[in-house]
Amino acid sequence: MVLFKKKLNLIIKHLPIQMVLLLLIIAAMAEFISVSFIIMNLLKKLNISPENENIQLFISKIVFINISMILLFGLIVLLVSKIFKKINNYAFYSCTTGLPNKNYMMNNLINEISQDKEFAALISLDMDDFKAVNDTLGHLAGDELLRLAGERFEHVLGEQDCVCHIGGDEFLFFIKSVNNKAQTELMAKKILGLFTDPFYVNGSKVDYVSASLGIALMPEHGTDFQTLYNCSDDAMYMSKKLGKSSYTFYDKNMSLNLYEETIKKKEIKDGIRQKEFTVYYQPKYSQNGQLAGAEALARWVRPDGTVVPPSEFIEFAEKNGLIVAITDLILEEVCKDILSWTEKGERDFIISINITSQHITNRKLIRNLIEQIEFLHVPAEYLEFEITESMVIEDFQKAVENVALLKSYGIRVSMDDFGTGYSSLNYLKTLPIDIIKIDKSFINSVSYNEKDKILLENIIHLAHGFQLKVIAEGIENEAQLSILKDMECDMFQGFLFGKPVHKEEFEQIFLNKDHTISIGEKL
Repeated sequence: MVLFKKKLNLIIKHLPIQMVLLLLIIAAMAEFISVSFIIMNLLKKLNISPENENIQLFISKIVFINISMILLFGLIVLLVSKIFKKINNYAFYSCTTGLPNKNYMMNNLINEISQDKEFAALISLDMDDFKAVNDTLGHLAGDELLRLAGERFEHVLGEQDCVCHIGGDEFLFFIKSVNNKAQTELMAKKILGLFTDPFYVNGSKVDYVSASLGIALMPEHGTDFQTLYNCSDDAMYMSKKLGKSSYTFYDKNMSLNLYEETIKKKEIKDGIRQKEFTVYYQPKYSQNGQLAGAEALARWVRPDGTVVPPSEFIEFAEKNGLIVAITDLILEEVCKDILSWTEKGERDFIISINITSQHITNRKLIRNLIEQIEFLHVPAEYLEFEITESMVIEDFQKAVENVALLKSYGIRVSMDDFGTGYSSLNYLKTLPIDIIKIDKSFINSVSYNEKDKILLENIIHLAHGFQLKVIAEGIENEAQLSILKDMECDMFQGFLFGKPVHKEEFEQIFLNKDHTISIGEKL
């Protein structure tokens, strides 16, 4: 008996609630009808005529109650079914796109994958530059874009395939309509192709959003959901790293690379928290040999004293959203050094700091820099921010506005690496910059390449025509310096004058002495 009850409870537990409710209602109705028949039989045994007026009224009431109960029970089942359908929609479908959501994936897709051992593909998709839609058009527009994308996804999938909206701008595809890697690749290209045509969101054209895909194959990369999902996710992040708007098949080496990157990211975060990032200063000199200031260069000094060069962490920090925090540390240290030097009577120098594309296209980050400077009470005339051409082309109009904002506070702005990008004259005409910095690649060959020499001379004259100062970086020998001086270049920077050094060394070598040197005389 106990075993029977356990089995019965197990069966009831796995039945849908609507079915359990319907069974209970049927049982109640059957019981009610059986009671009615018992009463009728009792009346017959008592030889009470059914034609009796009171008996007919009693019978009609029983029939009415039975019919009413049947209708009521049916209505209850209908209402409960609708309620549970809505609950099911909220629980297992995205309110934004109408597609199955993460709960559906966890409750249904996992079981489907575990039962299906045939060839299939799990594809992770993350939209590229989706944040720009939310930032510029608003979150409602972002939701509409997700809905439109979801509709496009459904149009390219086979009947056996499934796409889930697992949150934010992330989607997951379980593709069973493919039989090999080549067919999976065609499906991936179809999905990427859906972003070729622009989306029209509330009257606005959105043509800058793309997608990064990561693909895991079953059974090659795994036969259970979690393994496949981890593999597709790793592959998707590799697509992001390789330049977005692409697809990547999982490779076992990815996990190792991602593990190493995770460790490096943690180390940089710890370094930021412990203020291991510090400033090295490289001096700049003017035409007349006077110290014009220095460029503040970030260095990562580990607890064991190892100095990590910027080539090993700057680009990584930019890609992983850590560069802003490093820039904040550098600016704070530079501001404190400037205050220290001015208190000692030092004057007439400018310290330049490199800022990122995230800064130059984000008004809030620019204001944060300004607020940091004002909080530390540093005179703006001692500061200069360096930007690059590649930053400007990301959003030229915002760059113009943010450079103008910096200028309104008295902060100089220079364009670094000039000549290596588009070198558009529109930059010189429209951007309210003060200085252009000629890239080292031009300086290297100026003493023996006649074309570079002509180009360099014309850049300098053109900049002067726009009332801009010119600084040449990467000067390493007297021949380069002599040519640049004849071209009337305004400032010079490079190993010929001094390598980047720490604050104390910069102060001792360059500040605590006569700031004027004879240009042409190596320090």
